Amino acid sequence: MSPASPRRPYPGALTPTTRPYAPLPLFNLRRLPRLAELAWRYGGAKKFANLFAAERDYRRRAVRPAARPYLFRADPDSECDVNCPYCWQTLAPPRAPAKLSLAAFRAGFDPFADRLLLTFFHFFGEPTWNDELPAMIAHAHRARSATYLSTNLQRDDDAYHADLLSSGLDLLTINLDAATPETYRRMKPRADFDRLRRNIERIVAKRRTLRRPPHLVFQVLVTRFNEPELPVLRDLARRWGADYLDLKPTGFLPDDSWLPLDRRHHLMQNPPGRISCAQPWTNLTLLADGRYFPCCAFPGDFALAAAGADAEAVWNGEALQAIRAGFRAGELHEFCRECPVARIPRF
Repeated sequence: MSPASPRRPYPGALTPTTRPYAPLPLFNLRRLPRLAELAWRYGGAKKFANLFAAERDYRRRAVRPAARPYLFRADPDSECDVNCPYCWQTLAPPRAPAKLSLAAFRAGFDPFADRLLLTFFHFFGEPTWNDELPAMIAHAHRARSATYLSTNLQRDDDAYHADLLSSGLDLLTINLDAATPETYRRMKPRADFDRLRRNIERIVAKRRTLRRPPHLVFQVLVTRFNEPELPVLRDLARRWGADYLDLKPTGFLPDDSWLPLDRRHHLMQNPPGRISCAQPWTNLTLLADGRYFPCCAFPGDFALAAAGADAEAVWNGEALQAIRAGFRAGELHEFCRECPVARIPRF
């Protein structure tokens, strides 16, 4: 299958840092205790055996791996209209509107459920536009997979938020990105800062009433425009009771004027020639239109199979085998050669 030529990021969209390569970026160290706790809660002999087998398949660059994915990603909704200048949704070619149904989610998730450690409920679109999202999360929770949602939190719906918080969700990331309305409009031109604050305060109040609330993270994609606001953002995160504030580098930028002045917030890459991507061995992504996608990141137009295809057949089908074979031979598939994040450290 030959993928359509994806739109390339803008010039300067990926600026590697000059600081030494580190195998584990410091901003992720805060995640490890929580991830370890979730692995302990949801793991078991079969899941951990599959995890180790998948990592072995990755190291060997197995074309037809014996393991199954231990990560699953669902894209509940294909659309998002906040129009972030640095987002894959903005940079990629437009996609047809689609909402993932609960039935389609179960068809993709269930074949791997007994081996999945973590299920993500976000990708190209804004997931909370899908009314069936709480039911999807609840289904994954009942199947004993940890669940993770990242959202712009622009939906004004208290009942929906209550359903999300009580669905069994384990990790909730709210994309904060600014401490003032002016900066927020620059970061998210079509979003509303007052609505964000209002929804955060309601979420925080509801979360305090729960016996086992989701872990709460505020995420900031650091650019030169919100960099001066980081001290205020830290104060807001503490005031709202976040478990931590995740300051992340941004891989796609309109131009170099967006680059943070502090190089600690630049994207870090492996040395040239070193590819870290393990997605073809560890993850399977289900798009909102029911098709499967090979990875977690790049906004190209590449489907592994038609909508409604058998998930097990997709996992070891010809399209995904061709991608793995490219890694093994050192001649990356066209889709992977275009990917600007393939050399980012895995963690």
